[in-house]
Amino acid sequence: MPWFRYTVFLLFSAILTFGAKASSQPSNITIGIQSFLYKSATYKRWQKTADYLTRRMPGFVFDIVVVDTLDESLLYQMVEDKKVDYIITQPITTIELSRLYNTHIELTKNDIANVNQLGSVIFTSSKNRSINNTESLKGNSFAASTVERLGGWVLALDYLDKQGINPYQDFASIEFLGAQDDIVNAVANGLVDAGAVRTGVIEAMISLDQLDLNQIKILDSKQGFPYFLSTDLAPEWAFSSLRHSNSQLTQSIRKYLLDYKYDNQSNQWVESLDYEYVRKLLRKYKIGSYKEPIYIKYYRENYVFIIAFIFLIGSLLQFFRNRQKLKIQQYKSKLEKASQISSVDQLLSEITHELAQPITSIKIDAHILNKLLKDEVNYDFDQIKSTTYELKLKTDHCVALLANIRNFLSTKDIVKERFVVNKSIVKMTKMFEKELTNNNIKLKLSLDERLGFVKMSVIEFEQVLSNLIKNSISAMINNAKQANTLSIVSLVKQDTIIVSIRDTGGRIEDIDNLFVLFKSDKKQNLTEGFGIGLNLSRRIIKSYEGDLVLNSSSEEGSEFLIILHKVA
Repeated sequence: MPWFRYTVFLLFSAILTFGAKASSQPSNITIGIQSFLYKSATYKRWQKTADYLTRRMPGFVFDIVVVDTLDESLLYQMVEDKKVDYIITQPITTIELSRLYNTHIELTKNDIANVNQLGSVIFTSSKNRSINNTESLKGNSFAASTVERLGGWVLALDYLDKQGINPYQDFASIEFLGAQDDIVNAVANGLVDAGAVRTGVIEAMISLDQLDLNQIKILDSKQGFPYFLSTDLAPEWAFSSLRHSNSQLTQSIRKYLLDYKYDNQSNQWVESLDYEYVRKLLRKYKIGSYKEPIYIKYYRENYVFIIAFIFLIGSLLQFFRNRQKLKIQQYKSKLEKASQISSVDQLLSEITHELAQPITSIKIDAHILNKLLKDEVNYDFDQIKSTTYELKLKTDHCVALLANIRNFLSTKDIVKERFVVNKSIVKMTKMFEKELTNNNIKLKLSLDERLGFVKMSVIEFEQVLSNLIKNSISAMINNAKQANTLSIVSLVKQDTIIVSIRDTGGRIEDIDNLFVLFKSDKKQNLTEGFGIGLNLSRRIIKSYEGDLVLNSSSEEGSEFLIILHKVA
């Protein structure tokens, strides 16, 4: 069938063509960039770099996302959510992201004037005759970018601090305006008395015809630097990779950026400078993640008074606690004496009720047996044998009941040990191994090796586990199912250890009275059904601040959970 072969050939060719086109789709690389002037100007400035990388690196398309000064938290969120692959940020943000998200500084920006450091420019309006140096700033209003801008505030703050000026105390007010062009405009128009911006901002605004040099006056101007400068210098902005950035791709980008030049042939990027000075400024002025909580500062200034106050309050609390404890002990003693009488009366009533039926039955069986044995000629041997067997079962029932009651009322000293419950689980399942085999019950264990330790009586834990296993076996013996399984699982959740005992027996009918003393869901027979086991088991677990609960019960079976606290 030539037509069929031709169709398959065309289909196969189409698949290969589509796959080739799909595989040739370029990968998008996003660079997040902070803005210190207008966002439009930032886009215009950095789009050339993105286009350059796209041309030099076939298979990749480089996009830029500009984040305004006032939206800095957005950049942090983008880094955390891996919405950007690389970032170009001002020095403080660079250090913060490095500390918080392990970003890595790859390169330092170099500008068209071949300058890879920045400073701060402190200035006032040329019309302001009262301010001629930083000393005369006292008592005047001041504008800056934000508390976390290096050139727009921190370098100016550090410089003023070295001149003996505390801006937060000596200035009439400090206005943080965000965008640095807003600071220049506010000062030039007389809305604030003075301000600070990073180096290069004033020159950039003049080149964009947004400012006339005659409108401002530079304070404490330093010479020998290509831009207006009033303070010390720190490394320029940085290009950083993120933790998820591809290392081979990063190396290629580094290579091309180091080769990239301005029109005047100056390199746009240089090898990373040392940013430790910036980190020291963050520590010194407690900026960003180095910020000291307000309460720490208050504690440091008033620690003597606070310690004395805490000691006084503690002494008073201990005094009243001791008095209250004594009253509680006295009251508990009275309650115990009163409740002992009530509890004994209730317990005796329950025991009498529980023993009355089997004792009465034993009495009847004994009377029948006696009557049968009197007939020495025609006595019924099978009936005597059956009656004797019934007597044995009923007396075993009484003995077991009294043993349970003795355990329930025991006041023996309990020895607490630190142990792993998995060992006890394995031990108890081996004890029931024969009974499980005889009743065709499959055992399924799933024990968490990372379980950790509990601290309680090993014997009491094994007593609880034994009771739950016996109950599960009992529930499965007569459920008419072809296959039964006893599943025991141990697991750890934070500081809690959980042991699950699940069977494939029937539904538990009277769930409301499951843990009530002398109430039992088991069908009463001659050897079990006292209603003491679960009550005692829960009381044991609760004494160690844990719990024993019925997690589920259906026709498929029931699951009990032993919940205990893990210890170190």
